[in-house]
Amino acid sequence: MKYFFLVFLLILLGFNSTLVASNAELMQASQIFKKCAKCHGKDGKNLAFGTSDEIAGQEVEELIDSMNFFKNSKFGKRGVINVMAKQVKNLSDQQIQELAKYISNLGQKK
Repeated sequence: MKYFFLVFLLILLGFNSTLVASNAELMQASQIFKKCAKCHGKDGKNLAFGTSDEIAGQEVEELIDSMNFFKNSKFGKRGVINVMAKQVKNLSDQQIQELAKYISNLGQKK
């Protein structure tokens, strides 16, 4: 019986730490998105500079590819490319992934 209780407790602790990590990542992504919202809008539906598509609801991989494009772009950083490059240049791969999930979820109806 003690063994069963110990196993149950370990499973419960592991599950709880996963939830805490997910909540922390979501909180971090929402904080990062505040900078994005200045151009893309709080709901991700503004056409930034009148040239971008709505970013809310885009596929996660598409958003990751776009952010990495701007982050790694080597050609003349002017205009929109410069703005986006500055926004994502210091984000880690993990932050980009969590931010992409957050933005993708903006398009889902609640």
